[in-house]
Amino acid sequence: MNSGLFSHPERFMEEHISNVLELGLKFAQNIEKNKVLNDVLSIILFSHDLGKATEYFQKYIQGDNSVNKELRKHSLLGAIISLYLTDRYLKSQNINDKFLLILSYILPKRHHSNLEDFMYDLTLDDSEVEILEKQIKSIDKEKFKKFFSNLTFENKEIFLFDFNEIDLKQIQKLLRELKTFVRKEIREKQNLEYYIDTLLFYSLLLDADKSDVGIKTDKSILFKQQDIKPFIVDNYVKTLNKQNNSLYKLREKAYNEIENQEIDLNQKIYTLNLPTGMGKTLLSFKYALKIADKFKQEKGKDLRIIYVLPFLSVIEQNHKVIENVLMNNSINIDNSILLKYHHLTGFDYKDEEQTLDYDSSRILIEGFNSKITITTFMQFFYSLLGNKNKMIRKFHKFTNSVIILDEVQSIPTRSWLLIKQLLNSLSEKFNFYVIYTTATLPNMFINGRNLIREESYFNQVNRYKIEVDLKPKTILEFCNSLHLQNDKSYLFILNTVSSAKEVYNYLKELYPEEVIYLSTHVVPKERLERIEILKAKNKRIAVSTQLIEAGVDVDFDVVYRDFAPLDSIIQSAGRCNREALKEKGIIYIINLYDGKNNRYYSSYIYDIVLLNATKKILTKSSYDEREIKDLVSRYYEIVNQKISQAESIELIKLASGLVFLAEKEKNKITSIKDFVLIEEDDYKQDVFIQLDEKAVEIWNKYKAIWDIKDIFERKKAFDIIKKDFYEYVVSVPVKDNSPHQENYFYYVPLSELENYYDRETGFKVKGDLFFEY
Repeated sequence: MNSGLFSHPERFMEEHISNVLELGLKFAQNIEKNKVLNDVLSIILFSHDLGKATEYFQKYIQGDNSVNKELRKHSLLGAIISLYLTDRYLKSQNINDKFLLILSYILPKRHHSNLEDFMYDLTLDDSEVEILEKQIKSIDKEKFKKFFSNLTFENKEIFLFDFNEIDLKQIQKLLRELKTFVRKEIREKQNLEYYIDTLLFYSLLLDADKSDVGIKTDKSILFKQQDIKPFIVDNYVKTLNKQNNSLYKLREKAYNEIENQEIDLNQKIYTLNLPTGMGKTLLSFKYALKIADKFKQEKGKDLRIIYVLPFLSVIEQNHKVIENVLMNNSINIDNSILLKYHHLTGFDYKDEEQTLDYDSSRILIEGFNSKITITTFMQFFYSLLGNKNKMIRKFHKFTNSVIILDEVQSIPTRSWLLIKQLLNSLSEKFNFYVIYTTATLPNMFINGRNLIREESYFNQVNRYKIEVDLKPKTILEFCNSLHLQNDKSYLFILNTVSSAKEVYNYLKELYPEEVIYLSTHVVPKERLERIEILKAKNKRIAVSTQLIEAGVDVDFDVVYRDFAPLDSIIQSAGRCNREALKEKGIIYIINLYDGKNNRYYSSYIYDIVLLNATKKILTKSSYDEREIKDLVSRYYEIVNQKISQAESIELIKLASGLVFLAEKEKNKITSIKDFVLIEEDDYKQDVFIQLDEKAVEIWNKYKAIWDIKDIFERKKAFDIIKKDFYEYVVSVPVKDNSPHQENYFYYVPLSELENYYDRETGFKVKGDLFFEY
């Protein structure tokens, strides 16, 4: 017989809490911990929803919306019970661990919200005590006993309690002691371990709770074992076209080095530093599979592989490579094997032959429930650094994983120390492996084992030479100096949208059928199509902002690059004679000057410290590719001396002190929430462009969504069209050319397209501003 107490509509508390206990402990079973930690985790999982036993919540869950809002809340009562049970348990074990007491209180309290400042969260005022007393008094004790007897958990005795045992005055006193402990002990030690353990326990609770409620199918889908062997990459590489040139031989040599290298599972940090175009995607994937395979053989546990990339355009490309590897080996690809996830991904999780319902798909996709996940810096780093419930939920999935961190130099320099220390701490504590892969590895991240003998590769590649001319030129002066040869292909990479448009318009007059344009002012759908055109070499001249410089697999004979930090220059150079099919390519470094505003275009975009370091390094007028390694090393030596890590140091201090949220102060870091990977441009707005009839259809679906009254159903309806919707969205300044706005979103109707959008160069920005992409 059921208890009659509901946790959710048509769900009894005993079923939900039993499932949360089972899921949470199963998630945690491969994470090394002792019995005490396991028991405290069990108490947290058990207690989180006990506040739902009150008469007030039971009336509310069954449709009575007149119930007082404060009295129907349940998280605080769950936190009180969790703290009481944990305190009793630790005393029974003669253990004095105030940090576990802190977790037992705050995590249930915050399981429906976000983390805040622990010191200020360890409170219980008299008004809250009054509410708790009313809530406890309202609980039907017979029903609660029935709930407890129905609970399916072997070790129930650690949970057994009577509400009369809980002395709220004693709880208030204990919380004051814990608050003092945070101030005097935790914040004095500045130990990241407290921060990491908080994220771990919080994520286990969140994922178990949300998975039980959200996944409508068999929960065993959460624990599918996928054993993928490293030889699948060998099989795929054999199918690739062999070319009898020096680059192919170097790729083969690098692959053999990776293949023959023995795995030491005690080594957690690796670097794969190779010239551009050397096949780092396949090399790093191969080595990640080798680590996972060795780990499975020796430890009997599965490791996930999480491929982290800075840009959406590169995600599509790398996802395709790994998908091809799997397909070549006749592996039936569903999302339990391969998952691509970023903020614009739809929620269609495919398991074998079926696509799961929306709620199940969302939980599985946002939770990185796949053997191989390809994702963005944003998704990964905001799950490690932040206070948001939604992002932290996936944290425990990282504890048994191999992280391939591509283009690590793309992380803002101000965050280098923070990222390095956090990743190192994770690798020391968990089965957490990191492979840094790039052609321009910052010295700060050289702290692991090199996967290849990198010098032998950088010294042997010589696909291009770099010609440096830092004499200032206006765009008109630069364009007038150009003499393009008919038998060569050209790529122009400019620093701002406005300068790119000027160069494009000039070249279009001369070569109307041969030139193509790329920037983020062009809708994503068109951008991806244009990149494919360039990959197929169907246009010989491209003008782009720097969105093309890192990882996009295009190849030109000649590249012109407006002045930029050295790592950006080298990444841009990677688009020149990439496949070594020509004798030698040329990269021209130019220095464009905006005479109207008396500024270099580079200064609108880049940190002056990085620009000055680059100028200091580029002392010659010409360089061969084989000189790049030495240039990069000297560049980062200067950068490390000049850049400030004050923000990193402050964030490490705040993370160690468990300050997840604090009052915002202008130009000051006050909490972990202030961590920003990429600075948002306040002057930009998202605008939907009705570029074609399909876009009109999608916009009409968007408008129809606003007729849905229920906010959760409305969000669900939007998630279904989100992927298609954002294919037509650009983020642009609208101040002097503001389009229509409807349902909180700017849009340009097809009938007015020419007033706002150029089909070649994208959104028509008016005014005198300059933008990065």
